[in-house]
Amino acid sequence: MIRIAAGLLTLVATCTRDAGAADIAAGKAAFVRQCALCHTIDAAGSNRYGPNLFGVIGRRAGSVSSFQYSPAFKSMASWDWNEDALGGWISSPGTMVPGTTMGVFQGVADRDRSDIIAYLASQR
Repeated sequence: MIRIAAGLLTLVATCTRDAGAADIAAGKAAFVRQCALCHTIDAAGSNRYGPNLFGVIGRRAGSVSSFQYSPAFKSMASWDWNEDALGGWISSPGTMVPGTTMGVFQGVADRDRSDIIAYLASQR
């Protein structure tokens, strides 16, 4: 019984990481490693396989006028990007928008995901 309680406490402590604990510098490194092949994040950056992500937090999904979104994304993009939406998108874009052309590096750890989101949020 004590082992089960200790295991539950460890699980809760691991899963209840607040946004303030995310590491922007680590997020930048993770972005470069896992996202920069397809996305830029400079204020005047161009699009690549995916749209430029500078200022993505608070931006309407599918609103980068110079980017050609997939038909599936154009038909379903009806939200403004926030930390929760980005977390869901990074985790499973095909669940949010079935038929999307967005692919995700198969191995984005929970810690990297939080850090990448913190880094994206810092780029305004």
